[in-house]
Amino acid sequence: MLSTKYFGHRLSSFIIKPCCSRFYSSEKPWEDPWKHALPKQEQTYTDFKESSIDWSYVERLLPKETIPPMPLNCGILPSGWRPPLNPPPSLPYFIGRHRMHQPSLFLERRRDLLNTDTMDLEYVELVTMAEISGDVFECEKDLKEFLERELGHPVATYIDEIKGKIKVKGAPRSLLEKFIFEKGF
Repeated sequence: MLSTKYFGHRLSSFIIKPCCSRFYSSEKPWEDPWKHALPKQEQTYTDFKESSIDWSYVERLLPKETIPPMPLNCGILPSGWRPPLNPPPSLPYFIGRHRMHQPSLFLERRRDLLNTDTMDLEYVELVTMAEISGDVFECEKDLKEFLERELGHPVATYIDEIKGKIKVKGAPRSLLEKFIFEKGF
């Protein structure tokens, strides 16, 4: 025989009684859960009116939603930007640009060596050239020759063939940009 107690509660309290209309109503509270939670609002306490301002002057100042296509055959602009050659040069590698049509060059500062006289760390600037596809080693060889000819001293490079990147130590970013523009990318 079953006990009338079930973890301290009577079994009769768990039985759904037919007199309870909440369980047998046709309302579905999951369709609009806020209907019962919030009281009905008959009127609003704020007023509004539409503005008759011409917004065309403001809309001109807003940034564009999409980046316009790259302008080709426009020559060198006053900012120093150049479009890539069309068609691209026939080299065993290709240097792409990022979505804003700029060469993918990134500047990074890292701690280099400890100066034993002052006990301070010296910092070095690394320039990373990204979005290189094709023969990355040939690109690094051409880049190294160009930089050493321009600077007059050797530069250190690190190649990441999988990611298509070359890191250069000892050369300014502007020279790498000059290399990319002279090659026609």
